[in-house]
Amino acid sequence: MSRIQQLPNALINQIAAGEVIERPASVVKEIVENAIDAGATQIQIDIEEAGSKLIRVRDNGSGIHPEDLALAFSTHATSKIRSFEDLEHVRTLGFRGEALPSIASVSKTLLTSRFEANDHAYKIVPYISMDISPAAHPQGTTIEIRDLFYNTPARKKFLKSERTERQHITQLLERIALSHSHVQFTLNNHGKLLAQYGGDNPEARVTSVLGEDFLEQAVPIDVQNGDMRLWGWVGLPTYHHLNADKQYFFINGRTIRDKIIAHAIKQAYQDVLYHGRQPIFVLQLDIPPELIDVNAHPQKQEVRYREARLTHDFLYSTINHALRAVRPTTAPTATSEISAKIISEQPVKPSPPRQQTSFQYTTSPVRTTRHQLNETRAYYQWASQTQAPPAPASLSSISPLPNLEPESQIEEHPLGYALGQVHGIFILAENANGLVIVDMHAAHERILYEKMKAQLAQKAVGESQKLLIAQTLPISAAQEEALTEQTEWLTQLGYRWRIETGELLIDAVPAILKKVDHRQILADVLTELEYYPNSKQIERLQNQILSTISCHKAIRAHHRLSLSEMNQLLRDIENTPAAGQCNHGRPTYTQLNEEQLNALFMRGQ
Repeated sequence: MSRIQQLPNALINQIAAGEVIERPASVVKEIVENAIDAGATQIQIDIEEAGSKLIRVRDNGSGIHPEDLALAFSTHATSKIRSFEDLEHVRTLGFRGEALPSIASVSKTLLTSRFEANDHAYKIVPYISMDISPAAHPQGTTIEIRDLFYNTPARKKFLKSERTERQHITQLLERIALSHSHVQFTLNNHGKLLAQYGGDNPEARVTSVLGEDFLEQAVPIDVQNGDMRLWGWVGLPTYHHLNADKQYFFINGRTIRDKIIAHAIKQAYQDVLYHGRQPIFVLQLDIPPELIDVNAHPQKQEVRYREARLTHDFLYSTINHALRAVRPTTAPTATSEISAKIISEQPVKPSPPRQQTSFQYTTSPVRTTRHQLNETRAYYQWASQTQAPPAPASLSSISPLPNLEPESQIEEHPLGYALGQVHGIFILAENANGLVIVDMHAAHERILYEKMKAQLAQKAVGESQKLLIAQTLPISAAQEEALTEQTEWLTQLGYRWRIETGELLIDAVPAILKKVDHRQILADVLTELEYYPNSKQIERLQNQILSTISCHKAIRAHHRLSLSEMNQLLRDIENTPAAGQCNHGRPTYTQLNEEQLNALFMRGQ
């Protein structure tokens, strides 16, 4: 058996590099973060062959003292911390003293730096000698890395294509640029400009990375809770992405990806985001450094929280409240993707002949005059107080309008006034911006869902349907104990049951829930209650049941509404939380502005 012996320093550094330096983007990250810690406001990055041949990072930071140049390449040497107390309160991006020795152990490195108080610069070439020599350089530091992994060919084989590695670098720079908007960044590839970000305010930097569309379809957040502050932008649920690559979260300026954050944000979007899609957001959490441990991950991408539940709930409640507080002050404009598709289909070929009733508005003519709008308002006021909507797609659960003021005092409504109905599916309305198109089933579904959530919170009781024969379900002692603590909200929905010798006998179910497997619903509830009795999983189950009920109760397609009922629906959309999307995340309405309408008919072209 081999004897234990001390490893040489070179091998130690190469082993450490395996954790810190995975690819060229890892090198860029470590050096750029050091530059930011040094107070740099201008950082230039040059790469060749996606960084495997050359990575050069130049900054205008404070520089490195010439006596510290050699020390900078020894392990665990840093200017960031001196004690364990410093580690607990660290605010810098780097602090371990591992980056430079790890990089130098797998590349040919040259470092040139001029310390802020010195008149001259010095350089060091650690793969040749640890001696320093004079050099020409302005204040700041330039680090040049050539032939990455030249002495570890096995590591080099794991690199992907040049395009993929270059993409990793550009995505990394996007994240760093978003979290440090005061710093100017330039990225050159083989001498050609690849990306550039000027010194901006946070909003301008977000626009430069994600485009103007994002800010137009995002909700700003800035909430302080004790020592924690969450600020940034969350995309509307209708503005989503297939992948999670447009999700940016930072803690104290550091890019973070961990399960607590992901779970909190997922829960905040759970009943408003379309299935299988990902939200888009840029969020910064400012938190006292002593409340987190940033030394929990080799690349510092995860942190540990001293108060994990408190942090999770703060994120969830803040984002959820922001999304639910959105009201249609103006209807969202159709996305550029949809608009482009509509416009690109011009000219429109004539449709084949069809019966008049297959495409018909409920009111005529389409163009509504101001006088007609006044009549509509007056009729709506009267109808909403006197008429009972037709069954089965009842609108009676929607609150009526308050008394309307005279015309001179009437405030224009964001969604405007109804013009008519198309195919019994869509409502067309005119507002100050143009044409609003509403999916009446999706909109009514969200209105009912939010109303039932409010009723459940107020302990309103739903109607029950007694079963002729009780349905049975096995129940454990632990489930029975947990069920007694969660009885109230299930009975509010309309469930009734009794327990006999290890079995749950279901005597009554919510009257509105037809063609639903109630045994499976309650089985899922029992499982969640047993393992997660106090978690948000219970709320998720409640929302699932309410979503099913609202979907069944909402207006069905091809159901004709009167003009007053359409306007009633528009007003309730305007006053309903998260009304921009149904319970499944589909849009409930969209806006075509005058410019888009003109483009459909090539007006002004």
